[in-house]
Amino acid sequence: MLHQLTSLVQCGNRYLKLAGDLDEAAHFATYFATSPVAESTPHLYISALATWPQTNSLCQSWKKQFSRIPLFTRVQPPTVDGHTGKITSVTFSADGMRIVSGSDDRSVRIWNAHTGVQMQVFEGHTGSVTSVAISVDGTWIVSGSDDESVRVWDVTTGVQLQVFSRHTCKVSSVAFSIDGTRIGSGSHDKSVRIWDTSTGMQMQLLKGHTDYVTSIAFSPDATQIVSGSNDKSVRIWDVSRGVQMQMLNGHTLSVSAVAFSTCGTHLASGSHDTSVRIWDVSTGVQLQVLNGHTDWVTSISFSAHDTWIVSGSRDQSVRVWDALKGTHLQMFTGHTHHVTSVASSPNGMDIVSGSTDKSIYVWHIPQPVKPNQPLWTRTSKNWVVSSLRRDHLMWVPNVAHLIRPFNTLIISNGGFAAVDFHPSMIGDGWVQCYTPYVRSQYLPPV
Repeated sequence: MLHQLTSLVQCGNRYLKLAGDLDEAAHFATYFATSPVAESTPHLYISALATWPQTNSLCQSWKKQFSRIPLFTRVQPPTVDGHTGKITSVTFSADGMRIVSGSDDRSVRIWNAHTGVQMQVFEGHTGSVTSVAISVDGTWIVSGSDDESVRVWDVTTGVQLQVFSRHTCKVSSVAFSIDGTRIGSGSHDKSVRIWDTSTGMQMQLLKGHTDYVTSIAFSPDATQIVSGSNDKSVRIWDVSRGVQMQMLNGHTLSVSAVAFSTCGTHLASGSHDTSVRIWDVSTGVQLQVLNGHTDWVTSISFSAHDTWIVSGSRDQSVRVWDALKGTHLQMFTGHTHHVTSVASSPNGMDIVSGSTDKSIYVWHIPQPVKPNQPLWTRTSKNWVVSSLRRDHLMWVPNVAHLIRPFNTLIISNGGFAAVDFHPSMIGDGWVQCYTPYVRSQYLPPV
């Protein structure tokens, strides 16, 4: 009916403003008639009006009368630059100012860690980039790929400096030694290889795993390298001699992630068995089993000073654990598909995560860190609900990425949205959202 009325009033130029308002009202009614909002009178105001994107006078006039509804903001990326495929690997630079990412779009990219602005793109791989690392001095990036190669890049110029191509299958993981002189790589050819960064010469070939090598990491002093494999084992190797020092057994399914603590005395591993395990490096003894994830653990990182362990999972969550006690401290949710990679910032206060949803999230760890939940979560039907009572606070449109509590940055081609409940009246007091004012006259004088 509103669409019909719009066509009638468009006959005269004097009523073009009224026609525009009626047209917007018609689109508003049509859009929300099929959404869950239509089943709740309060949410026609709290949710529908708050999230309606149009900005003409009718919408703005109504919003002035409901000044205490939640503030919903859509943010579009400054450019169309960015990954066009799944994010496979993320890490921070040693100064915490940059994020490096790899993707199955075959590119490696550098981002400003505070603004999300893309700073550099490295292209040359002919297959998906599976793993990235940046040297401590920030001058080089190394990347591994499905194309079976390991490549070294100059951060400043973007020039490809080296290609290591002796693996005979997909390269799954790469890492720099702390001084940047050596690079480690693990592959589905079941081997771990160590390379001279400058010359590209292979220094060691480490064999022992009986299935794909999925993850590797250097010890802080670069004398050891750890590897995880689909053969369910974690192995520690002597870098200079190229011999196996320890084999750690305990996981019941493929090991998908390994990491050394910053002090070098402990290891963490993640597995398809959904557990995170902590090991003593010198004895090989399993110290803790951390359970909480509901799907494969895909990535592991120790925080600075080894206070926390961060893990990412196919269950779409990022979790923070007490490294000493093994207790679960925080769970960050926001990604809409598998979390593939996590890394802790050098200051220990931030986490970066990448996902197959093609986005990169930065999270800030609240202080003090203690077992708790965010104030709200988002359901599969796009309701924002309180974490404790599961009250329906607000319905939001099906935007791909919504800024969550503790989430400080989202890097995504599709942009993101944010909701602020601070000035709003919701729940039982929703009627106080209404703050009437004198309405303007829409009909022009005759």
